[in-house]
Parts: sequence; C-alpha cells; structure tokens
Amino acid sequence: MDSLTINTYRPQYNYRYNPSFQGGLKSLNDLNPISRYSDRYFRRVAQESRKFIQQIIPELKNNLDVIPIRSTKKITISAWDIKPNNSDNYVLFMHGMSQNVSNYQSLYKQINQQNIGIFAVEYRGYGANHPANFSEDKLRHDVEVAYKYLTEKKGIKPENITVIGHSMGGALATNFASNHPDIKSLILICPIVNAAKIGEKFALNKTLGEGIPPSVKNFTNKIKPLNWLYSLRLSSLLKMKSNKVPTYIIQSKNDVVTPLGSARTLAKVAKRQGVLQDIQVLGSGGHMVDSNKVSIIGEFLDRIYSK
Repeated sequence: MDSLTINTYRPQYNYRYNPSFQGGLKSLNDLNPISRYSDRYFRRVAQESRKFIQQIIPELKNNLDVIPIRSTKKITISAWDIKPNNSDNYVLFMHGMSQNVSNYQSLYKQINQQNIGIFAVEYRGYGANHPANFSEDKLRHDVEVAYKYLTEKKGIKPENITVIGHSMGGALATNFASNHPDIKSLILICPIVNAAKIGEKFALNKTLGEGIPPSVKNFTNKIKPLNWLYSLRLSSLLKMKSNKVPTYIIQSKNDVVTPLGSARTLAKVAKRQGVLQDIQVLGSGGHMVDSNKVSIIGEFLDRIYSK
C-alpha cells in the first residue's frame, strides 16, 4: 500500500479508560455462553478484516498519509489522514466491526471533494495493524488517542470536527460524542444500538447464527436478564442519553444487522435530548455504506459546515 508515514506519535494525554467489569464481575462473563461466543466472533472478524485491505484509489493517493500513533506502551494503531488543501474542517471517522479503513474510500472521496479532511481510525488488531486483543474500552481508548493527535498534533479545533461512525463505529462515535460536547456534529450510519441484541439476533438467525453451538442457542432466551454481563456492550442508546452534540442518523429498512426499529428508538432519544437534526431512512442498501448513504452524508456535511 502506497503511503507516506511519519515518526510514531506518542500523545501526552490525560484520558484513562476504565474497564466495564472489574475483579469478580469480569469472570462472570465466562459463565455467559453468548458473551463468550460474541467476544470470539468480534475478535475473529477483526482478524479477517486484515484480509480485505484495498489499494488506495487514485483520487486519494496524493492527499493521503498513513499515520502511526502510539496508543499504549505496547500497542501502535494507525489512521488514514486525508487532507485537502487549506481546510480547517475535519471528519473523525470510525469504521464498522468487520471492516478496515480502506473499505470506505468512496465516502472519503466524497468528503475530500467537499474540502473537508478525513482522519479515519484503524483500531488495534484491525486492518494493517498488528494483531491484538481488544475490548470495548480499549477501542474507545484508541479513538481518544487518535482524537488527541488530530487536535494536538494537527491543531484542528474541536468545534471544526464532525464525528462519523458506521455500525460498531456508530456506537463508539456516540460514546465519544457524549464525552466531547464541544465537537461540531455527529453522524451515525446504521449504528449498533446494543451489542447484546446483536448477540441474540446472531443466535436466532439461521444465517448469522451458523456455527453457533446448540448450547449457546438454547441459552439465548435465558440471557436477557444477564445482558449487563457483555464485555462488548456497544450501547449507543445508553450514551445518547447524555449526548449534547447535534446528531444525524442514516438507516436502511432492509438492514439485517441493525434493525430500523432500533435506529428510530435512538432517534427518539436524540430528539428528547434536543440534538436530533435529521434521520434519513432508506428503502435499500442494507448495512453497508453504499452510494446513496455516501450522497446523504455529503448533504449532511454541506448543511453542517455552511452554518
């Protein structure tokens, strides 16, 4: 992959992530077969994302740097920095669970044509990064250090940054926005509303649940009172309740991963918070970021940065 890299950035930050489960509570996850299966599934798709790295398209090649960022003493992540000339406006992008940063280049092309920079985070263990174990809190941590690079090293002001997240990235983006009310806006694309519900869907669906042991499926109906045991909760619904950032949502009716009803529930919470600016529901496109979603994001960004 063609890229221009710089010396690894070692951010000086005060952010500290606190594991959702400590001590004995964490060990209780081992008693939860759906939680165990989900965690293994998430790790597997992260590894498989490394198989689908795409070449940089010509339209982005001359404007793109791959930036290594030291997340911890032992973990280095990376980010694609796509920077148009003379722009102080930036998008901080968080990709989906089974994707890597190279899989969204049609979106980057659209944003770049609008003279807006893109800083796309590649989480630990994903894409071209070295394999690594992760949890939701560690993924959040990676997003925080990428943001520190964007604001401290590049000098981009928070009020000029729009955060965009797809699927799992939507949940991470909502969490991020709830902790950073000074950013400009938040755009969610088919966001995961609650990972526990995804786990139940996987267990019950013939296609998504293929290969899940019968013991896990049999446990599904009993797991609902124990949803809090999930180590990857990814609850954008919970975090939206404290979000103060102007929010835009895009959802497909035929999405088999994140259902329309969940997106509408999330939008209702955002509306109660006074932050919902728009929700666009598409009749097609499924869970992926297709050309229609890219076009709508372009329209959202025009509205956001024309204010």
